[in-house]
Amino acid sequence: MRQTRKTTRTARATATKKRPSQSTRTAARPRARRPAKTPFKKKELEKFRILLGLERDRLKVELQEVEERAARALEIEAAGELSGYDDHPADVASETFEREKDIAIGENISALLAKVQNALTKIDKGTYGVCDICRRPIKRARLNAIPFATLCIECQGRVEAR
Repeated sequence: MRQTRKTTRTARATATKKRPSQSTRTAARPRARRPAKTPFKKKELEKFRILLGLERDRLKVELQEVEERAARALEIEAAGELSGYDDHPADVASETFEREKDIAIGENISALLAKVQNALTKIDKGTYGVCDICRRPIKRARLNAIPFATLCIECQGRVEAR
């Protein structure tokens, strides 16, 4: 008999509990983040667009120079293989080092070029100057120093600390 009373009380308690309505359930779910709007005026955005365009052009010229230098080094190496003289191992090591250095510099320039292009795209979308992590505005001083920055100084510090 006790078992029946306990079951009945549990059934009544469950029946009297209110179930959340449809609107309550949807409100509890986190909303998808909408991109924050840029904190800058059109005139400021044009200034940043010009800075980024100049940086993009400079990086393209620098990348082209590195690629040409690497191509010349390969031509010289190919011509050296045809000669009857053996290169000294130190000379070969120096050439290899220079080639690897040029490759690393080229990769770095390409990465910077991608960041600059990303910043220009953000200007077009209207999200330039907004931190990608916390969605707060990036300070003007930071963007003046690094116009292609995508993180505020606080979030950048947390990322670098990892």
